[in-house]
Amino acid sequence: MEMKSSNLYEGKRRIVFILLIIAILLTNIIASAFIFLDIRLIEVPETTIYVDLIEVNSEEAIIYYSIEIYNPNQFEIIVDNFEVSTNIIDGDEIARLKIEGGSIPSQGNQTFTSSDKIAFKEKGSSILTSKITGTVGVKLLGIIKKTLPIAVNVITSAKEVINDISSPIIHIWGDFGEITPEGINLTGTIEIYNPNSFDMYVEDLSLEIKTENDQVVGNLDVIGGTIRAKSSKNLYGNGRILIEALNAKTLNVNISSAAGIKIAGINKSVPFSVDVELKIPRLEDIFPSVTPTEAIIKADMKATLRGFVSNITLEIINPNKIGLIARDIVFSIYRVDRGQNKLIGKCTIEEGTVGPEDTTVLWAQIPLPYRKLLFSRGEGFLPDALLVMVKANVTIPGLDYMFWMGVSGYQDMHPFL
Repeated sequence: MEMKSSNLYEGKRRIVFILLIIAILLTNIIASAFIFLDIRLIEVPETTIYVDLIEVNSEEAIIYYSIEIYNPNQFEIIVDNFEVSTNIIDGDEIARLKIEGGSIPSQGNQTFTSSDKIAFKEKGSSILTSKITGTVGVKLLGIIKKTLPIAVNVITSAKEVINDISSPIIHIWGDFGEITPEGINLTGTIEIYNPNSFDMYVEDLSLEIKTENDQVVGNLDVIGGTIRAKSSKNLYGNGRILIEALNAKTLNVNISSAAGIKIAGINKSVPFSVDVELKIPRLEDIFPSVTPTEAIIKADMKATLRGFVSNITLEIINPNKIGLIARDIVFSIYRVDRGQNKLIGKCTIEEGTVGPEDTTVLWAQIPLPYRKLLFSRGEGFLPDALLVMVKANVTIPGLDYMFWMGVSGYQDMHPFL
């Protein structure tokens, strides 16, 4: 009895085992059929890839990847194992990164993004090749997953980004300083604004100053420097213009040079050119106000048979390092009565010169008849005072322009009453 029961148990086990093998075989056959059908019926996802360079600075740039996938199938697909490698055209790899994948519902869109920092070679190409690899697949019966590899090459040119460089914005002004026989000292300031997202370098500049006739009358040497991204910097220089430059109608400065830049590791140069007109200073504004030119006037009157003779001296003290020329010098004497001035004598001399840092005395003699000094019509016997005045056109050697200079003094006549 026990023997029969044991044989029956073994038989059942064999039947179960056989049925299990048959079920596995059927499952594989069905799964294989589904796989075969799915492989034949699955539509290739529509893939759009964007590769952009953003946030470019002197040393590096950020490369941005965007993979947009549309699933046209009637079932969910899975994308995974995205890996992106970027090479310059000569083969050197400059970036490698992984992008996390995910599932895309039927007839749905999904975008996968990532970014990395890159830097170009000093003399490398600006053409980039990005290779994007990954897998796309489906799950069958929720258990079996079928995947297919994908690989896409994308060529990107960074030339447009690298060449999209704005020229610097430049302003210049100058201040005229000490005047000497060799010329007028000039200090210049150049304000440069860098509108780019990377630093810019300007070499030392040697600028020519020209008149409206294109005649070179001066120079300005400016020390270069680095202008940080999105910021301004003043560059300073010194120079000199000839005294003859003050005869010009305009003084022009042309700044033509190239600014050096480093963008994502590549050195470039940006040419720029600016024309600037300098304001021509007035001669009287150039002379220093701390030690002004002094003029002292003195008058000495002597009586003669025909009247008085006034000996007038004009002492000019020149503290400047360049000589002065006084032309058309007019010595005048006025009778002053109750605040009213009446000319009673005048004398003109042609020219007088004062050397640099020197003193010169100019002299004139004016006769004053008694009838003008003592018996002026409608006035008293003696005037209230005498006004002694000297006027002259003043210039410097080599300059056509002149300015009027005058000095005066009063002599009280009441002590003679």
